[in-house]
Amino acid sequence: MAPTCRLCLHAGRFILKPFTLLPRLTGRRLLFSIAATSILSAKCLHLYAHIEAMTPGDLARWWPTFFAQDLVILLLLRLLLDDKPQGYVNSNRALQLIAVTVASFLTAIHLALSSVNLSFFALVGSEIRWRNISVATDSSSRGLLLTGLWAVGLAFAAVMLTSCVLMSVNYFLAGFVLDSIKAPFSLIFSKIPWCGRFQKTTGYTHLPNDEEGFDAEVKSVTSESSPPKGRKCTKFLYGATCIMILVQMIASYVRPIDTSFIFVSWTPILLPFIDLTHSSSTLAKLRPVYNESLIRMWDDQTSLTAPEEWAWLPQEDGPVPGFEDWYHHTDHYNAKLDPFNQPNFEDDLLAELRGKLGQVDIRHVVLVMLESTRKDVFPLKKDGYIWNTIAASWDNKTIPPDVQARLANLTTTANYLTGEYNDGFNHNTTRRRGGINVHNNHPVGTYTLKSTIGALCGTAPLVADMNVDYLNHLSQPCLPHIFKAFNALDHSKDQAPTEHYTQYRWNTSYMLSVTGIYDKQDELMYSIGYTPEEYITKEYLQSETAAFGPTPYSEVRWQTLSEHALEDYIDDAFRTAQQNNTRVFLTHLTGSSHAPWSSHPDGEYSPLTPKSKLEDLSNYLNGIGYVDSWLQTILDIIDKNGATNETLLVFVGDHGLSLPEIGAISPYYIPNIGGFHVPLVFSHPHLPAIDIPHTPVNSISILPTILDLLIETGSLSPSDSQAARHLLHNQEGLSLLRPLEKETTHWQFTVMSPGGAQISTRSVRNPRWRIVVPVVEDIEWRFTDVEADPHELEHVVMSFDFAKFLGSVEREFGREAAMWAEEAAFVTRWWVDENAKRWRYSG
Repeated sequence: MAPTCRLCLHAGRFILKPFTLLPRLTGRRLLFSIAATSILSAKCLHLYAHIEAMTPGDLARWWPTFFAQDLVILLLLRLLLDDKPQGYVNSNRALQLIAVTVASFLTAIHLALSSVNLSFFALVGSEIRWRNISVATDSSSRGLLLTGLWAVGLAFAAVMLTSCVLMSVNYFLAGFVLDSIKAPFSLIFSKIPWCGRFQKTTGYTHLPNDEEGFDAEVKSVTSESSPPKGRKCTKFLYGATCIMILVQMIASYVRPIDTSFIFVSWTPILLPFIDLTHSSSTLAKLRPVYNESLIRMWDDQTSLTAPEEWAWLPQEDGPVPGFEDWYHHTDHYNAKLDPFNQPNFEDDLLAELRGKLGQVDIRHVVLVMLESTRKDVFPLKKDGYIWNTIAASWDNKTIPPDVQARLANLTTTANYLTGEYNDGFNHNTTRRRGGINVHNNHPVGTYTLKSTIGALCGTAPLVADMNVDYLNHLSQPCLPHIFKAFNALDHSKDQAPTEHYTQYRWNTSYMLSVTGIYDKQDELMYSIGYTPEEYITKEYLQSETAAFGPTPYSEVRWQTLSEHALEDYIDDAFRTAQQNNTRVFLTHLTGSSHAPWSSHPDGEYSPLTPKSKLEDLSNYLNGIGYVDSWLQTILDIIDKNGATNETLLVFVGDHGLSLPEIGAISPYYIPNIGGFHVPLVFSHPHLPAIDIPHTPVNSISILPTILDLLIETGSLSPSDSQAARHLLHNQEGLSLLRPLEKETTHWQFTVMSPGGAQISTRSVRNPRWRIVVPVVEDIEWRFTDVEADPHELEHVVMSFDFAKFLGSVEREFGREAAMWAEEAAFVTRWWVDENAKRWRYSG
C-alpha cells in the first residue's frame, strides 16, 4: 500500500475512532464502572469523614473489612453484567434482560447517592444525614436545595468521567476476582463424575474486538492456547486473590464488635436506611468508667414544679400569652430546683457598674442577630487566624497593600461597638459606644431558629431536629411575651411622672430581609409572641400590602433582599414611637453574611484572596463587611430619630462558621469550635465600657441581662419592675451585670444543628475543656482543649465508643480531663431528658 494511502487510512481511523467508541457508553462495562466508581468514591468519603474516630492501628489492621459489603455488591453486579457466553443467564434472553435491568436500577441508585454525598460534603463539610431528608419535602426549602444543584452536577460529571476512563480496568478486575472465586468451585465440581458431564471445558479463547478495550488486550486467562508460563502466572494471581478474599473474610469474622467499625463498614446504599433506623438515643445506655455514682446521681431530680403565684398577672381576658402555666397551674421551670444552674441575681453588681446605672435611660431595646458571624470578625484582627489564613494564600505569604487596606476598614462599626481597637490596625479614632463586650460567648444553638429561641426566650431550644419547637410547649415566656405582659399590667398605682417613658406601651417587631417561612419560621415567631403584623419578612416586603409599597430591591440570591429594604421600616418604628409616646422592642436578623455568597447586595466585591483560592472565605468576609456598614446605617437611623441615648443595642451571632478551619460553609453537623465562638455586645452610650474576656458565657443570658438592665437603670415602671424581678429570678441563664467567675456547677449547653443529634457542653468550672455529646447512634464523642488548641485542629479526641473515648481522653489530656468528660456526659444525659420534659416533647 502506498505511504499516502496508509497515512490516509490511519487519519481516517483516528477521526472515526470517537464514533466507534460511542457504543461502549451504553455497554455493560460502563454500567459496571459507574457502579464501581460510585460505590467506592462514596465509601472512601464515608471513611474519610469518620477517620478521626479510629486509631491508626485499628485503621491499618481492619481496613480490608470496611469494604466487605462493597465487594459483595460489586461482585453481584459484575455477575449480573457478565458478558461471557457461558452461563445460564446469558443463554436465556429473558433472564439476561432481568439481570441487566436490576443492575441498571442499582447502578442508578448508587450514582445518585454518590453524587449527592460528594457534592454535599464538598459544599457543607459534613456528611448528609438522611434522617433530615424531610426538609426536602418542605416547599420553603426547595429553592435552597436548588442552589446546590450545580455541585450535584459537577459530582455527577466527575463520577461519569472517572467511570469512562476506568471502564475496562474496573470490569476486568472485578471479573478476575469473580473468576478467582469461581475457580475452586469449578475445580471441585470437575472432579465429581455426575457434575463433570456439564463441564464441557474449563477453557476458551476469547475473541476480542475493537469495542472491548482492556479485555481486548487480555485474552481469557483460562484459554488453552495461553503459554505455560502465562498459565502459571495466572494461577498464581488466582491463588493470591483467593487468599486475600479469605483473609478479608477471616478478618471480618474476628474483628472486634466496635460501633465505629460497624458504622464505617456500611455500604453507601444502606446508609440511608441505617441513618433512619439508628435514631434512638444512645445516652440511656451510658455506663460510667471512673465514678459509678454518676449513673443514678440526678435521676430523681427535675426543675419542673408548680409555678409560683404572681399577683401582678392580669386575671381578666384570659391568660396572658406566654404565661399559660401560671393560669393553668401546670408544671414549669424553677431555677431553684435546677441542679446545674446557680443564678447570680442576688449578687452585687460588677464593680464597674456600681453607682453608674442611675443615669442610663433605656426606652428602646434593639436585638440584632448577626447571621453566621464569628467573634474573630467582629471586629477582624490583624495577625489573627483569618488574617494569617488569607496571607498564606498569597505569594510570599504577604497580603497585597490594597487588600490590607480593605481588611483594615472591613469592620469599623464593630470596632466602635466593642471598643476593640487593639486589632493591629491603625485607627484615626478610638471611640466606643459603651457597654458590655463578651469575648467567650457561645450560642444556645448552631441552627438559626434554635439560636433565636435562646436569645429571645432565655431558654434552651428543643433537642430535636429542625424546627418542631413551635409544635411543643415553649418552656419560658419570651421577650415579646414579657413586653406585652408589661402593657397588660395595672399601672394605676404607679407613682411616676405621667409623661415619663416608663409609662409608655411597648411595640414589638421582628424584621429580616430574607425569607420568613423557611422551616416554619413564621410559626415559630408567632409562638414566641410576635403577631403576623409585627413580622416583617422578604415576602411582606415584596407584597402589594407592604406599608411602603413593594420594595424596589430585587433578590440578590436565594430568598434574600438587600438589608436596606428594611430602612424605611426601622425608621418608621422609631419615628412612630416618638410621635405616639411608645417604646420599641425591635429584633432584626441580618442575612447578607449567610451562604451562598455568590452575589453581594451592594453589587460591589473586593477580592481578598487570589482567584480560585479560598474564594468562599473572601466572599464571606465581603458579606461581613457589608453587614458592618449596614449596622452603621441602623445606628444612623436611631440617631436621626433622637433615640441614641435611650436605646440599648444588643448584638449577638446566631452561630459561627468553621470556614477558615475546615472550609465548612454551614454549621450542619460540624462540631468544630469555629461554629460556636460568636460575638455578644450590650451597647449603650451611657454604660461603662466593660470587657468579659475569658469567662464562658452563653447567649441564654441575653434575656436575663436585658431585664436586669431595665430594672437597675430604673427604665421600668414600679409594676413592670416588680414583674421583671420575679421573671429574672426564674431564668436559666445568668445576668452579665453580676460576677460570673465564682466556683460554680453552672454548665452551658449548645444544641448543634440541626438540633437532635449532638450537644456541645462546657462548664464555668473548667472552661478550657469542651465535649460534644452524641444524642443518637452513629455520631462520635468528641473532646478538645480549647486553650491548648484554640481552633481544634491538632488535638481532637473522637470515638464512637464511650469507654474507649474516655481512655483516649486520659491518654491525651490526663485523668482529670477524662473524669470531667465523664461527668459532662452524664450531666448532658440528664439535661437532654429534662429538656424533653420542659418542652413536653414525646419524640
